[in-house]
Parts: sequence; structure tokens; C-alpha cells
Amino acid sequence: MQYNIGVDIGGTFTDCVAVDESGRLFIGKSSSTPDDFALGTINAVREVARILGMDASQLLGATRLFFHGCTVGDNTLLTRSGPKTGLITTNGFADTILMMRGKKTEGLTETEAAHFSALDKPEPIVPRPLIAEVTERIDYKGAILLDLDLAEAEAAIDDLVSKGVEAIAVCLLWSIANDSHEQAIAEVIRKKYPKLFVSISSEVAPFLGEYERTVTTVFNAYIGSTISAYLANLRGMLSTNGLANEPLVMQAYGGVLGLEASARNAIGMIESGPAAGVVGTQFLANLMGESNALVTDMGGTTFKVSVIRNGKIERNYSPVILRHNILATKIWVESIGAGGGSIAWVDRDTGLLKVGPQGAGAKPGPVCYGLGGIEPTVCDADLILGFLDENYFLGGRMTLAKEAARHAIETHIAKPLGLSVLEAASGIYRIANAHMADLVRKATVERGYDPREFVLFVVGGAGPVHAGRYAAELGIRQVVIPLTAAVQGALGVITSDVAFEYGRSDRAPFPAALERVNGNFAGLITRAHADLTAMRFAVGDIVVRRSIDMRYRYQSHELNVPFAVGTADLTAADMAMIDAAFDSLYEQTYGPGSGYRDAGKEIVTYRVSASGAIGKPLIEKDQGGTKSVESALKGRRALFFEESSAFVETPIYDFQRMHAGQELSGPAVIESTVTTIVINPGDRAVMDEYRNIRIFIGR
Repeated sequence: MQYNIGVDIGGTFTDCVAVDESGRLFIGKSSSTPDDFALGTINAVREVARILGMDASQLLGATRLFFHGCTVGDNTLLTRSGPKTGLITTNGFADTILMMRGKKTEGLTETEAAHFSALDKPEPIVPRPLIAEVTERIDYKGAILLDLDLAEAEAAIDDLVSKGVEAIAVCLLWSIANDSHEQAIAEVIRKKYPKLFVSISSEVAPFLGEYERTVTTVFNAYIGSTISAYLANLRGMLSTNGLANEPLVMQAYGGVLGLEASARNAIGMIESGPAAGVVGTQFLANLMGESNALVTDMGGTTFKVSVIRNGKIERNYSPVILRHNILATKIWVESIGAGGGSIAWVDRDTGLLKVGPQGAGAKPGPVCYGLGGIEPTVCDADLILGFLDENYFLGGRMTLAKEAARHAIETHIAKPLGLSVLEAASGIYRIANAHMADLVRKATVERGYDPREFVLFVVGGAGPVHAGRYAAELGIRQVVIPLTAAVQGALGVITSDVAFEYGRSDRAPFPAALERVNGNFAGLITRAHADLTAMRFAVGDIVVRRSIDMRYRYQSHELNVPFAVGTADLTAADMAMIDAAFDSLYEQTYGPGSGYRDAGKEIVTYRVSASGAIGKPLIEKDQGGTKSVESALKGRRALFFEESSAFVETPIYDFQRMHAGQELSGPAVIESTVTTIVINPGDRAVMDEYRNIRIFIGR
């Protein structure tokens, strides 16, 4: 028997999913190991191997494909633990990365944005003493106005190295039109200092936007060597434990790449974990015949929302990371600090109860974990309200400290507010739910979508406790808790294809000359075919999707307009369709009548997404059994529900003993080894053929 394995590292837990040739799924979790994430990866594999009656080396030896999603890049940026990084730029432009943009509220929480006048700009990844300028100048058409002074550039490199830099970013003005000067500098670095990690903007972010291109290149340089070292260590550890094939690594835009390509384009791995969860949900939604899905992911640290509309995942081409706008394609995700580990606190100024955005993290975690946490969290409140079983967390592998959680809530919340512990816990629970409902509104209503037209898919280990409540507040009628809800990222990496993203900015009035348009796409498609054929995909098996970033003239922001799959040259009729599609997309995004057609339009960027399909895993269907769910009843527990304002003796069902077609009415709880599902009073739940729990709100 052979297996496909996916491992996804989260802030609190590392998840593993294995699928065998018959479509059976095996799920495991272990604690994340921030000091060496590769250890957590092996531990999660060991847990699945234990379920299968194997050891890790036996399972890895029988593994056909190993997929991996990790947070190494994210953590390197968040903790500022990357190597000392230098920047080389055009003479006169050293302050670009320090000046940033005029907006100071990008990437801020609601609380921070309310006080933004008192905030400083974020600490730069590259401080001013490590930014070097070189004499050169290229114009926007690619013409060399001033030759590169190579001797000066070499001296600048030597000076940065003497200051201890271990990575260098190179970003010159208009290198997107002519990259010869950047390539020349990179060549000097590679020959003279081969151990330095080099990142050049014409390769990493060949797009308009001087500041954004610079910061993207710097981020790539800052995390690149760390990711390279991590992936090499992971590969060695997996190989030692029996894995024969090279792992495939998840990217934030929803595809996977090999180790070398992942290290070279390290920026593509930032926030790849949430992307994996969305890809896994798209796979399940397709199986279930659902084309419109809201994906909500509540883990230990954050709550995230993504949108799948008409079967397609929405993307973001200028995401904000650590308050910086970068130029890297990623799946569109909106997030807030509202996870199971989000800390509850009392605002000293207002005396109001707050939840998040700060969190307890993997260490020490919630108070009830017994790992040293002292501040109450959402998870602690869930335990006090009876939603979690202190003796059956992670299937009984972890016992929760209920009295410690009670004491923390009493000390930090109940007494300062003059409440009982129960009232305080209920307040924490309700505030967390309200935060999550607000974020879903922001992701839908504020973008022209009606949340009632979507099915809510809930992923993340903490989400199924809360989903019924925030769904009801939004008027959503159906909630799906996937079999793999608590390990959806790990399922997502397994169901991803090998995919590359390419782009090139070339601003021109619309409609541009067909020769120019097709020439831009031809260059990107040639690169796509070269990269994917190098990974042993036949040209006929490569799927190419093209799109254009457009805007009305005189505007500063553009929209991405996708069109038909393929590589054929575009015709005048195709351009007319793109023209109409942009108008339609603009009014869908900003409202009827918002388009300014009289201004004319312009093309800003050409984009190509190219993928080579990897066979999707079969998912075994449950054959059903007795219609009665009573055989799955494992006991009763007192839970606190808002409807009764009191504890209610509630039936607890064992997920493993349930079968397709079985139905139950709330209040009820379904427990699995990786999550707890709460069905509120008045709701109804059914297990479907893929062993997902579908909850029908108010029915």
C-alpha cells in the first residue's frame, strides 16, 4: 500500500494527513516545535504511523508523494530572526524602503488604526547603514541612460559584507524594463561571495511600484537563507527516516513547488498555511457540488476568512505583510487575532471586556494547557462553558486544567468586572463570535457579496465550537464541518498541483496593440513551459491561465481580469471581451454606476499561472449503517447555552462511531480525536457520505 502525505505546520499544532490508494484518510496532530519545526513534522508523521500500526520510517518508505506547508518564513519575519540583510539600489533612492507609502493604517488592527496618529512606521528589515547606492540609470523603456559603475558596485558589496550581511537584495530603478544591471551585480556577488543569499527584483517582483518591488525583494532576501536551511534540514530528516522522493512545498498562491524553486522564491511561502486550507476546501466543495463557499479558519492564534465564488478561489496581488505592501500573488485571506488562544483582557481606559488580538501562542498556550500560561483565553472560556471535555482533548492525549482556567478567568476578568466566572466565560465566548461574524461581513458584504448565498466551511481545530453561532448571526443556513476540519491545511497541500506564477508590468493604453499583448504573454508562457518541463511535465499536460491587471486611466489601483484558459494569441474579439469583463468586474466590486468609462482604460500588468496536475487523492465514501445515531452516544455533559442562560445536560456523540445519513438535533456535541463540534439548540446536523458534518441552522 502506498500513501500520499501532507504535513502543515501551524502556530500551535502540526497537522498530518495520509491518504492510501483506496481513499482512506488518516489524521494526526502533534505540537509545533518552534525551535526546530522539522521535529514537529516528524512527530506528526509518527502519530499517523501509530494509527496505521507502523513506525515513521515504514510509513515514509511507503510514501509516493510528500507535501509540506510551513510557517518558517512567517516566523522569521515576525520574530525578526533572519540574517543581517543588505540592500543595493540606484543612487538617490536609498530611502525608498524607509519612506514607505503615505498610508499608515495598512495592516493595523482596528484598535491600532484608531490610534494611528501615535504610531511610528514599522522598523525596517534593512536599516539605513546597510543600504548602498550605486551609479546607474535605466529609463522606463529599458534604455540605459547611465552605465553601471561596476567597480563602485563591487566596493558597495564589499562594504556590506564587512558589516556582516549574510544576504543581499538588489533593486534598481526600472530593472523591470531592463535587468542587465541587476544581473551584473548579482553575478559579482555570486562569484565573490558564493555563500551569500542574493535576491534581485527583476526575478522576484518584476512589477510597477518602486517601494513595493523593493520591500518584496528585501523580504525575499531576508527569509531566503533561513528557508533554504530549513528545507535542507527537513529533506535530510525525512530521507533519514525513509522518504525517497523530494518533498513538494506549499506556496501562498495555492500550488506546490520543489525545494530549489521554493527556496529561490521564498516570499511565495509567506502565509502559505491559510492558502492550503482554502485549496483543501475547494477540493471538498467540488466533491460536494458546492460552488460558493466561505472558508473560515479558526486555529490557535487567528481567525481567517477566504471566498470561493463560482468554484474559483479569489486572489490578492498586493497583500500586506507586517504593514508593508508586497508584490506576490497569494490567495485572498482576511484575518484577525481571534483564535482559541486569543487572550481575554479588560481595557483599563474603558473598563470593557476585550478578546484578542494578542494570543498565547504555542508556548505557553491557553492556561488550561498547563504549560505556564496565566492569561485567560477563548479556549479557557470554552472549557468553562462545557464545550470542551477536559479529559478528551486531542482524543484524550491531553488533559486540560479546568480549575486553572477557572482561576485565570476569575482573577483577570470576573472580579475586575464584578461578574461571575460563568458570566465572564460567556462574555468571552460571545465577543469572540461577534469578532468572527464581523470579519465575515467585511469579507462579503463590504465586497458586494451576500453571505446567505454561501455555504460556510469551517476549518481549524477551534472553529467547530463557535461556527454555529457566527453563522446564525450572519443568516447563513448551512455549515459544513469537514472530516479534515482540524487538519484542512494538510489536506490542502495533498490536493494541490505543481504551479508557478509569472508576471510582467508593461503599462499601455487599452486596447494595446495585439502584437505587444501577445508578445508579453509569449515570454511568460515560455518561462512556464521551461519550468514545468524541467519538473517532468509534458507540454500537453501543462495548464496555462492568463489574466491582465487593468484600471481606468488616472486611477492608482487596478483589478485583475482573468480570461479563457490556453495559450492561443489573443484576437480583437478577445480584447473586446476583456474590455467588457473589466467594466462588469469593476461595478461588481465598487457598485453599479461606479465605472468611469469616459476616462479610458489602461493595461498595467500581464500575469500567467501555469500548473502541472498531480493526481488528486480518492476519498473513500462512507457506506452508511444504522439510521439511529444512538449507537454513537458516549455520554452526557452539562453545557452552557445562551438560549437557556443555564447549563443543559447535553448528549455527547463519538464521531468515529457515526455513519453517513445519521442525523441528530441540537443541543448536542460530536467529539473526534482532533476537534469538538457543537450543535446549538434549534439546529440540525447530518453526517454526509464523505463523513463531513453538515449543520443546518435553525432547522
